[in-house]
Amino acid sequence: MAAHPKAKKIAVMDKTCLCTHMRNFKCWTCGHYTYRLKDTTRQLKNGSYQILTAEHVFHDYQFSTDNKIALPGE
Repeated sequence: MAAHPKAKKIAVMDKTCLCTHMRNFKCWTCGHYTYRLKDTTRQLKNGSYQILTAEHVFHDYQFSTDNKIALPGE
């Protein structure tokens, strides 16, 4: 920002996280197991799925073992 104080958008094209590059280039990717997202939550009585917090999803990813999924509370 110091190098370009009047710039409305700041772009860093190297050594940034994958999420930043996906946002900047509007290119989204999903992993092989994306189809399993519906298995990580509960289906509600009206047919929709419970929306999980990012914290729950991250902790499930971080701490799950033996291909088990930590379902959220009801």
